[in-house]
Amino acid sequence: MNKISKILILLASLLLFASSAKAYQDYGVEKVGFHSYLTYTRIVLEISGEVGYIVRDLTSPPRLLINLYPAKLTSLERKIDVKDRFIRGLRLSQDSKHVTRVVLDLTNFESTYNIFSLKGPHRLVIEVKSPKKDPIADLLKPQGFPYYLRESVSEEYRRVYKVILDPGHGGEDPGAIGPTGLKEKDVALAVTLEVANLLKEEAGIDIYLTRTDDSFIHLDLRTELANQWGGDLFVSIHANAAFNQKASGIETFFNSRYPYGEGAAAVAARENTSLGADDVSGEIKAILWDLVQNRYRDESNELSHFVQRQLCQAIDVEDRGVKSAGFYVLRGAAMPAILVEIGFISNPWEEQKLRKGEFRKKIARGIFRGIKDYLESYDERSSR
Repeated sequence: MNKISKILILLASLLLFASSAKAYQDYGVEKVGFHSYLTYTRIVLEISGEVGYIVRDLTSPPRLLINLYPAKLTSLERKIDVKDRFIRGLRLSQDSKHVTRVVLDLTNFESTYNIFSLKGPHRLVIEVKSPKKDPIADLLKPQGFPYYLRESVSEEYRRVYKVILDPGHGGEDPGAIGPTGLKEKDVALAVTLEVANLLKEEAGIDIYLTRTDDSFIHLDLRTELANQWGGDLFVSIHANAAFNQKASGIETFFNSRYPYGEGAAAVAARENTSLGADDVSGEIKAILWDLVQNRYRDESNELSHFVQRQLCQAIDVEDRGVKSAGFYVLRGAAMPAILVEIGFISNPWEEQKLRKGEFRKKIARGIFRGIKDYLESYDERSSR
């Protein structure tokens, strides 16, 4: 190779290096945002130019690792909490001089993902969703409601009431666990199914359930589902727990920003620590949700009294009364909404009763009669 050839190759190499260096400097990761939807989570990275990327799936714990190149971090927050159904959080770091690393901490190692680029401006979009049968997606399909028990109603009825029944907890969230291992999620589902079976025999009532099996549904998604279904009532069914194993009885709650009634704040605090409760962080968001439910405060209070009265007549346990507190699962429900604590699973005596099918049926009949009394009262007022 002659001297001139060597010089030309050297110049070409320098030009290539300078071009690459300039490209590395230009492609900054400038903004990161996320959007939580019912069936997937979308991460959007705004970048100053088009970058390449390499993706790796990691387990124990489940993560999605994405290396962007050539890319550099700008003044971005390095750690972002997402905390929704699919992604726990997002971390960014400068892995090497020209490589930015993005790590998504996933909630499920079997999650699937889709990655694609957009232009104008340049963005990299990452969508994460569940590979399994997704209960939320199924719930939202018109033909796939878990309980849509009546498709038509006689002409003699003025309207059809949509009653949304919400069995507390589920899936990876067992709720409270009794002394002998009985789980709140199982009791709540069994009683809710009994209530649904009673309501389905009533003309003029459609029943929807937020879950019909051992699925995990985030707290705020439950009322979001209820709103999308256009519900008229929302009834969330739970079993109570307390440090004092002698605590017993039934109590019914409606939502309020400030707790009212003995032990109301403690019950709300326990229910709000369920998995997914962190999704409803933020004072402004909480205030807005409470304002939505405030429109129905009087109706929720009235529904609570109807259900509490009938429950106490149906089963011989202590009447702990109607109370109010800030429950995440009730916030944002654009309808009268209540939470029923059907007994203390932490009490050995009540735990044993809650195991029995006949006792659960009595509880269900009490809730059913309370709902029916409320709707009849509402019909009577509306017809005046």
